[in-house]
Amino acid sequence: MEMKKKLFSVFNNGSVAWRIFSYSAAALAFVLALWIGGAFVYNVIIDNWIRPAFDGRYWEDRHISNTIVYQWKVGGDRVGRGRVGRLYDEASGKVLMRNIDWVAVSDDNDSLAVFAKGRKRGYLNRFTGEVAIPLEFTRAWVFSEGLAAVEKDGRLMFIDHSGKVVIDNGFMVHSGMSGYAFHNGYCIVREPVAGKAGLIDRSGNWALEPVYDNVVDNSGFWEVEKDGLFGLFSAELDTILTVSKMRICIFENMIEAGTSDNISRLYDFEGNLIEDFRIDGVDSMYYETEELIAGTGEYDEYTGEYDTFDIVYDTAECLRYYVNPYGGTYCYGLMDRQGRRVTGPLYSSISAIGKDRYLCQPYGIIIDGKGRKIE
Repeated sequence: MEMKKKLFSVFNNGSVAWRIFSYSAAALAFVLALWIGGAFVYNVIIDNWIRPAFDGRYWEDRHISNTIVYQWKVGGDRVGRGRVGRLYDEASGKVLMRNIDWVAVSDDNDSLAVFAKGRKRGYLNRFTGEVAIPLEFTRAWVFSEGLAAVEKDGRLMFIDHSGKVVIDNGFMVHSGMSGYAFHNGYCIVREPVAGKAGLIDRSGNWALEPVYDNVVDNSGFWEVEKDGLFGLFSAELDTILTVSKMRICIFENMIEAGTSDNISRLYDFEGNLIEDFRIDGVDSMYYETEELIAGTGEYDEYTGEYDTFDIVYDTAECLRYYVNPYGGTYCYGLMDRQGRRVTGPLYSSISAIGKDRYLCQPYGIIIDGKGRKIE
């Protein structure tokens, strides 16, 4: 009898356990079905049919290759729904990836594009839409000359197309840098302490020491700035102009450089001087004489009278030349009629007030044709 009770107890306990297991499995299957059904409803039915009919938004798109498109929703009154960007394949009509913040393609049309999702960055193949390098970086920039800058664990590194780190020399992302890109084998990097800029090569070594306030790629040349003065290096880092210029402009076949005395000089692309003093233009000046001639008899709306005399003007002995050394305000100087400069381009304006008297601003001084100050 005691044995039967034990057998019944075991059988009964097993039945309870089996029922608990069955109920748990059914509940799990029900939750899984709800999750799959909810995902289908949200991502297919609502996203493609219901939401477009009510929210008034529409897809804007930007091709990252012939058939792969980055799309994002714009318009409508409702906001705050989070990320709505997606990757879409026009050829197959399929959505390849959802909830993308942005996608950026490099200027040299590299096969990999950087994309952001949440707080992570990765890379995708812009021709297939497939993820090539997973979302594992805090920040990342486009590929240039086969390398891309990434930030991970606070370190600035450079990776190749396989995601392998090829430069890790202890650099850090500096707040003064908006991006990192290689040009002609060099990349601008700022050292983290003083924030000075220099150039590294593809091995991560300093090719141009970080001693400059700024370094920019200017029309294929490297322009550097230090203490308010500018210099210029070639693409191969040969010195063209020392750091002594107030301004540098690169034209199609020459370089113009302005100095602190408002003088512009012209150089060829090897740094050889072409023109020692560049003048933008020369004007004659006219001054009022004491002579009057009969006027036209026209009504003068300012005096309320009919004019009967006109002032006679005469030509001043000197010319006024002007230069534009900083790409902004013109600077004026005095020149005789033989083309000899009487003064440097020191003034904001020059006007003749006599045969050989000239009012120079902003100082309000009067000089003669020899450049001498008249009290």
